[in-house]
Amino acid sequence: MIGLIRAEIIKVTGRKLWWVMTAILVLLLAGTAFIFTVLPNVSPEEFEGFPGITKPDAYLFGASQAVGQTWFPLVFAAVLLAGETSTSVWASSLTREARRWMHLFAKLVVITVASTLAMAVGIAAWSGVVAFFAEGSGTPGLMEWAGVAGKTLVTQTTWVALGLGVVAVFRNMGPAIGAALGFSVIDGVLALWRPWTEVSLTIAGSRLIQDLTAQPAGPFGGGIDMGFGQALFVIAGWTMLGLLLGIVGLEVRDP
Repeated sequence: MIGLIRAEIIKVTGRKLWWVMTAILVLLLAGTAFIFTVLPNVSPEEFEGFPGITKPDAYLFGASQAVGQTWFPLVFAAVLLAGETSTSVWASSLTREARRWMHLFAKLVVITVASTLAMAVGIAAWSGVVAFFAEGSGTPGLMEWAGVAGKTLVTQTTWVALGLGVVAVFRNMGPAIGAALGFSVIDGVLALWRPWTEVSLTIAGSRLIQDLTAQPAGPFGGGIDMGFGQALFVIAGWTMLGLLLGIVGLEVRDP
């Protein structure tokens, strides 16, 4: 297993994909922070009624925005696995270790860590803008940042698992990415339907994110009727489903 994890690290660090996607994430979060902190002060008339953010809550609000970028782990995981299953790389990997679940677990670990690091860079970019331009003073405490790190890791694990599971089923990169992002959108829409709110990953993720900040997080901020324990249970369930899809898909397609 250590050898497989080491191999996955080499694959991730040897490609430009993480750097390019992280740069996009940084620009997106830094730009969003600029909109929230600078523009309302520059043009107060045009941004009248716009919810301003102040320190120290602005830092945690930025963390919630970063964790909400579910496209990153979905696309990152889908591209990495689909790039192998559509070529001979996956087949040659199986000649060294035939147990597919071990390959899947190694990818889950490495891609989740890489995605979490990207979120950390994005949060740092947001925090840099907030530190210079946001009003107020103070920063979150060490325990609050530890909570951010833990919740980011949990959410990234779930979306990476789903990304890997979808690729294992579709194999082709385009349909896999489309299906993964489509699920994210559909789940968000179905979250408006009361029965689905009990199992919605969007609701569970928003509940986890909302715990990072006192301000509303997304369209469900301030109205999430889900306990913290239930949110963790729902997230764990979707993670297991993603891994199950991955194992079954790879076993069936590569008997």
